[in-house]
Amino acid sequence: MSIKQLLRPLIPDSVMARYRVRQHSLAMRTNVDVFAASEHEAKKWLQLTPDTYRVVVGRPAGTQTDRAPFVGEPDGSLSGLMGFGGIDVVVAGVTTSPSMRGLKVVEPLVAPRAIIASADAFDEIGGVDENSTDLVRTYQRLRDAGRRIGLVPIVEDQLPPAERSRVSRPAAVVFAAVPLHDIGGGSRAAQIAFELLASGFHVTYVAMYPSAEGVDLGLRYLHPALEQHTVDTFSVHDLCGRSDEGLAILEAPAEPFVAPSRMLQIRGWTIVYDIIDDWTDASLGGFWYKPEIEDQIVGLADTVVASASDLVQHGNDLGKETTLIPNAVNSTLFGPETHDRPDDLPEGSIIGYVGSLYGEWFDWVALRAVADAFPDAHLVVIGDDHYKRPMPPNVVYLGLKPQGDLPAYLQRWDVGIVPFEISDVTHAVSPLKVYEYLASGCTVAAPPLRALEGLSDVYTDVDLVAAVTRAMAARKPDRHAALADHSWHERVVRLLGSAGFDLPDVSGEPIQTVRRVPVHYDKRERLVRVE
Repeated sequence: MSIKQLLRPLIPDSVMARYRVRQHSLAMRTNVDVFAASEHEAKKWLQLTPDTYRVVVGRPAGTQTDRAPFVGEPDGSLSGLMGFGGIDVVVAGVTTSPSMRGLKVVEPLVAPRAIIASADAFDEIGGVDENSTDLVRTYQRLRDAGRRIGLVPIVEDQLPPAERSRVSRPAAVVFAAVPLHDIGGGSRAAQIAFELLASGFHVTYVAMYPSAEGVDLGLRYLHPALEQHTVDTFSVHDLCGRSDEGLAILEAPAEPFVAPSRMLQIRGWTIVYDIIDDWTDASLGGFWYKPEIEDQIVGLADTVVASASDLVQHGNDLGKETTLIPNAVNSTLFGPETHDRPDDLPEGSIIGYVGSLYGEWFDWVALRAVADAFPDAHLVVIGDDHYKRPMPPNVVYLGLKPQGDLPAYLQRWDVGIVPFEISDVTHAVSPLKVYEYLASGCTVAAPPLRALEGLSDVYTDVDLVAAVTRAMAARKPDRHAALADHSWHERVVRLLGSAGFDLPDVSGEPIQTVRRVPVHYDKRERLVRVE
């Protein structure tokens, strides 16, 4: 029994509840001002909501004078709240009370009856027909955009059934471990979701955990055919009621995904299990991974694909013929154009790394050795600063960056490195960064990982310094060839083909990205009284 298990019975539930609310605050990305009906109601909201919420007692006059666009049942009294505290969306709806389920924070559910928003807010989500009845979807999209919400709760015994619009495109669900915005939006699950959207699918993206990054870049992904959920807020019944059968891609063999996947299969959906990592490693799936759950998912899957040759063998060993679909590069972001030089990128020769800095597989010794061997070059590291370690003075940490910012950096590097230790875990990795390096015209130095065998312009050696030396002397990769050979479009076409799907016969469009960082309020700022 662990120390945490021994100590837990000694800690009062009230203390644990406060801790859970604080933990939940770290994952919250939407600012909400709740207009409470009384001091008593305000206290409840303050105790059981995260620190991105403020609670307003009283009814402010607001600063918006022009009539704002609305959907639902118009209510002239709501428009007076527009502009108060930066609010650009006001929602009136039947709302559940904030609560704890066990020791887990339960986000209040809202069944909107009216939504008033600035024209800019509606335009950003693609516009809304004032006669629209799908207020739930409109509300979700405004929240996903990070807009500041003013919530006027309506108290009723239960939430009314929501009227939802049909999904008009071919449907896909992506079950992933982390949200779209994790690691700057660069995960495999995110890239597949973006490519499915661009290919004409309606995509429901379901994340099991919040982002573990030490900084929230405020990334918001907007698309008329994108829905984003946590596993707690995703409803299989709702989706199946609005769409015909479709495609579900599981990228984490986790227990919470088994039941919804089984329900989708019963309703005629095709299930694809995408093996992307060796989940037995403690840094990856050690605290949630269970072999028997993966066995269940393989049994459910109609098709199994994998990102690396070692993982293909793992899938075959589990009893399903597995197709290799390596990682790739986002050709929309890493196109052939040249970007302006970033202000924080040092001048001179650059050896660079972009990616995660945690995990036992990351080779800090090799990173230091490269810095020492090339003292006249800058060794630029892009990743979450929370994990950085002391290094020689020519190592420059630039922190976490949105994926869309990376081309401007990588295009000016001489060599991109993969400082990974050689192990079963790293042999099972298809380093996505390698394809982004190549598409940026950057030669690659890496350990001899099996997933990298046969890739042009990738120089491998058990001694990373030796690999960097060879890469520095080599010609630059052909960016156009790399984009053509390793695009996510090509990978997704192969994935669809393995599952018996063709590209939809509808036009898609690329994802829109905006940055809107939420405000986390100090305890004293969370209660606002208005005379």
